[in-house]
Amino acid sequence: MISFYLYKRTIIWTGKNFAHFEGMIFLPVRQKKNFMAGKILLFIPWLLAPQFLPGQSISSNSARMGASYFSEGGLNPGFILTYERSLLTSHRFEIVAAAKGGAYFHYQNQTGIFLMIQSGQRIRLYRSLFFEHYLGIGYLHTFLNGGDAYYVDSIGKIHKSYDTGNPHFMPSISFGLSYVMQELKGQPRLFIKPIIFWQIPFNETSLVQYGLEIGGIIKLGP
Repeated sequence: MISFYLYKRTIIWTGKNFAHFEGMIFLPVRQKKNFMAGKILLFIPWLLAPQFLPGQSISSNSARMGASYFSEGGLNPGFILTYERSLLTSHRFEIVAAAKGGAYFHYQNQTGIFLMIQSGQRIRLYRSLFFEHYLGIGYLHTFLNGGDAYYVDSIGKIHKSYDTGNPHFMPSISFGLSYVMQELKGQPRLFIKPIIFWQIPFNETSLVQYGLEIGGIIKLGP
């Protein structure tokens, strides 16, 4: 239990309780146990972890670009183009933000074109080997692949329809490994990352999809 003694604009700490005084009115204050404190404690490790890593530095000009092969469902081909910026780096740890655009081609099912932004962490496992994990949100637009669209009118006749596609919200989770070639110009980084993403809506519900991204990025500038 935490409470205040407050008179006019003065807070008095009693060591046991806080209470409010407004004129001659005593107003006890109750606080939900572990409510806000629990939320704050969840964020403290995320915010403070980089502070304890050696050699940290803020990187405002560290940017990378790259391309990758993207396989939706593990079999259907596609591609992704990536622009990435480093927000915080140390010898063992890096926080990054990325913007991505790509497409995949699921034969006789659908073609998907998407844009997404991601935020994540890169943690050094051993020398040039890193573990990466990301959360992302994006926009996915899908079209029929391998067929035409039709609709039935009010009297039961079938007509051919122009396929304008369908919009979807696209949250995602991805993780994987990367290897940086520090001795080469631009420090190319090769990676492999499985990804899980949601296609929302899909037939009045949602569809969980998975894919695999294999590619590389290269540092821009010195």
